[in-house]
Amino acid sequence: MEQLMLTTDRLVLDTNNARKMRDKDSLASLKASILAHGIIQPITIRPPAAADRDLEGDRYRVFAGGRRLSAVSELIFEGKLPADYAMPALIKDVDDNGADEMSLAENILRRSMRPVDEFKAFSRLADEGATADDIALRFGQSLRFVQGRMALGRLHPVLLEMLDLDEIRLEVAMAYTLESDPERQLEIYNNLQGYQKTSSVYIKEAIAGTGTKSNGGVAKFIGETRYILAGGKVTHDLFEDHSFWVSADIIEKLKAERIAEIRDELLGAGWSFAKTTDELDCNYWEMKRLTPEETGLPPEQQARLDEVQAQLEEFDEVDIEELPEEEQERFHALDTEYDELSKAAKGVHSAEQRAASGVIIRTDRSYELDYGMVPPGAKMSSSSSDKPERDPLTISAPVLSDLGKAATVALAEAVEAQPDKALALLAALLELGPTSPWQHHRPGRLKIVAPGDTSGTGYAGMTAKRSFSEAFEAYAAMSPDDLKSALAQLVSGTVDVSQEWLSSNADMRKATLETFGVDPTPHFDVDGFFTAARKPIISAAYKEITGQDLKDGKKGDMVAITVEVAKKIGWLPEYLRTSAYKFGQPDAPAAVEKKSRAKKK
Repeated sequence: MEQLMLTTDRLVLDTNNARKMRDKDSLASLKASILAHGIIQPITIRPPAAADRDLEGDRYRVFAGGRRLSAVSELIFEGKLPADYAMPALIKDVDDNGADEMSLAENILRRSMRPVDEFKAFSRLADEGATADDIALRFGQSLRFVQGRMALGRLHPVLLEMLDLDEIRLEVAMAYTLESDPERQLEIYNNLQGYQKTSSVYIKEAIAGTGTKSNGGVAKFIGETRYILAGGKVTHDLFEDHSFWVSADIIEKLKAERIAEIRDELLGAGWSFAKTTDELDCNYWEMKRLTPEETGLPPEQQARLDEVQAQLEEFDEVDIEELPEEEQERFHALDTEYDELSKAAKGVHSAEQRAASGVIIRTDRSYELDYGMVPPGAKMSSSSSDKPERDPLTISAPVLSDLGKAATVALAEAVEAQPDKALALLAALLELGPTSPWQHHRPGRLKIVAPGDTSGTGYAGMTAKRSFSEAFEAYAAMSPDDLKSALAQLVSGTVDVSQEWLSSNADMRKATLETFGVDPTPHFDVDGFFTAARKPIISAAYKEITGQDLKDGKKGDMVAITVEVAKKIGWLPEYLRTSAYKFGQPDAPAAVEKKSRAKKK
């Protein structure tokens, strides 16, 4: 076999390369290895065929070593290797079947290093002076991965041999690394009984006791800095997302101190009491909780909350850990600010409420604080405990939902009937989409996304019935007027002024309906509205329509009477009215005129 040194511009991947999948993580490791050690194993190529010749010379097809070719190509693109970097290559004159067979054989016969040998190799590199950071860089692995392998390589020889012989599982070996002293590891193994020797739960308990997890409620309540400064010891678990706090006496001392601090702060803030669940003289679950009276944020803070949320959405499609350090710091700062503003937005208890209730420190579970708690049987002042009276004219959520749907259907019909205005609506939706992600800023669900965003753009409730090419060719063949009509029909499918979509922006719903001259009357379910309404709403509507009071009686009778007069004049609830809406007494000229307009439409 002849060996050549070839640059990547002379190499192409052979279709007979058996390895089709590309593991992104392993490719990163291979790239790091190439930077540190170069190409250790030559790639295998086929002699150039007639089609593989150009003005620059011959090109060779790589049928074994595609990953190495990909790794070098990426390194050149990233500027980490020169463009003329040459790869060692062995030429083998084989046909397609032979190339396919040899590529497959190379991948099947390749054997991964035995785990124990891998662990020992990492540990040996460390003994020779290499730091974990150096090793991670050279082999393209995370620092935590390298530290874990080094810890496994330092296990007691007896445990390593048991792992090599499959007498203990890798998970069990990982558990023993909680103890850094090999002799102590073996002692723990010998002291455990029967199946406990190979149970990671029992092994960890033998090493760390019933240590407190660093990501648990108690640890968050105390704070890691306070624990460390108090002399608390930590046992690190390199294979979990937490470590163990093992200084039980220090934990108990700090818990008591933290409870005392919080109690002083709460009492100073006007709460009537601050107790742990252990100190309660009643059942926690029998206590009442006051709903905060003072809710909402000042306008400037609400605007900041919206801004922070929009900035956080930029991070939705990325892996935070892969971002540059300054971007990670920006994300965590925004995340913290969002939590603080969101908490404030949920509302606060008034001074009267604080004086009439207290705070419970949940020492029985998560060590969270429950505010506004009132013991069973305690008297509460009306200012802090009575619920505000419900407005009898308030329309229920289901009815509002139906009204919003009726308005949306009416608007869609109007949009489809007015192509010129539909184009203007489409332009406004497209312009506003990427700059204002909040739904209450626009009367439609059409959205436009930034390059690289995988969330896509689409019409709610619609599915593609043909390919892009088919659709484009069909639209391209239309006359301008037909194209406008087709586009208006598509835009009509995106409009949405429903309660679910524009619940906090009634002005936009009204303005959009007025712009398109929408008359929701044909889509308003008069019978359904009054059947679902409460009596005060029925009476108020009848009084508005007739100028007379409706005698209180059976609801069914009241509904029938009101429906009849409402239909006569095309009555609409306030939710559906626009500035063009007018009504008068039954059969009044204005009402008749309105009905005529509705029929024409």
